[in-house]
Amino acid sequence: MSGLRHGYTNLTRRLPGARVEKRYQGLGRAERADREYACLVSLAQRVPVPDVVERDVAVPLLIIGEAPGTHGQDMIDAGRGAEVMRLLGSLLMDLQQVSPSTVPGLAGDGPVLVHGDFGPQNVLIEDNRITALVDWEFAHIGQPVEDLAWAEWIVRTHHPDAVDALPELLDASRLGIDWSARHRTMVARCEELMRMSEAARSGDTADLWRERLRATEQWNE
Repeated sequence: MSGLRHGYTNLTRRLPGARVEKRYQGLGRAERADREYACLVSLAQRVPVPDVVERDVAVPLLIIGEAPGTHGQDMIDAGRGAEVMRLLGSLLMDLQQVSPSTVPGLAGDGPVLVHGDFGPQNVLIEDNRITALVDWEFAHIGQPVEDLAWAEWIVRTHHPDAVDALPELLDASRLGIDWSARHRTMVARCEELMRMSEAARSGDTADLWRERLRATEQWNE
């Protein structure tokens, strides 16, 4: 068994038999686990998500099937940013065609289903297609700009050399949302994550999000 390199918030490890175990950590872990389970089960025939193999409510944990492909961030690092952005934009367009009522019990107010942590950090890609969109624990009902803005924030923060590929994301999503709305949404999300870290009394993490918030506020298109 081995840990997965791109697992950050929770304990995620690879199991024998092409399976992945995800043990939820931190505040609200039971609710986040329930939310992700509901999304994976409800969306299985609508968007590319991994199969649920086993669930343990008490821990809580999920065991899911391991999807084939290369991690989106690894592909960006390999110089394939434009391809990744194009595929993300197309997937986001498809996702926003799914009725929010498809996933029972999701909270929020808005016209679309929001993944909540959308971007290259949560996709696997093979043969010019996304084979899995993972990590649905922050899914909710909200606004079309949210997932688009967060994918852009991930690129600007973690892959600055790929910023020139962002038009591929924007064009493929067909959302036509301007910079001011995207930037405002990025700032609001950073503020939210900073507050969550403060509530969890995670000083180092709160400081990190405070720094990221300041940096995000200074961005120009």
